[in-house]
Amino acid sequence: MIFLDWEAVGNNRLFQGISEAELKRMLGCAKFQYKMYHKGDVIFRQDESVENFYVLLKGQVTIAKHLISGKKNILYIVRENQIFGEEQTFQYGAWALSDVELIEMPKTFFYSFCSNACKHHKQLIQNILEMLSIKEELAVKKINIVSAVSLKERI
Repeated sequence: MIFLDWEAVGNNRLFQGISEAELKRMLGCAKFQYKMYHKGDVIFRQDESVENFYVLLKGQVTIAKHLISGKKNILYIVRENQIFGEEQTFQYGAWALSDVELIEMPKTFFYSFCSNACKHHKQLIQNILEMLSIKEELAVKKINIVSAVSLKERI
């Protein structure tokens, strides 16, 4: 197995409340993959079906949509310790803005429990729900700002 900085992985909000031993066992059970990408590499392409959930450990990733006009609309930048790829079909693509290290976890791991129904698996699902709730709240705030008619409403 490739060396992982377990302290850095354990400090990720997704893994809060989970010990290093539990984390190692869970990531093995989830059949996670540690991946490295170089600046400019494609992590996934627009309109691909979603198989994995991504946890960014190091670097930055741009999430963008290629438009019919040929322009690229950058939706947001993923920074270290953030998650991405939670949609069912990617309506956008992801590219490494710098050298990137991440963990890919199959989404099926989040949809059900194994026969052990481990406490740390339940904690992981609680953590991801909290993180997705925060992302959704930020998206709603952005929509409200963008949809405001006047500058005064936007402020």
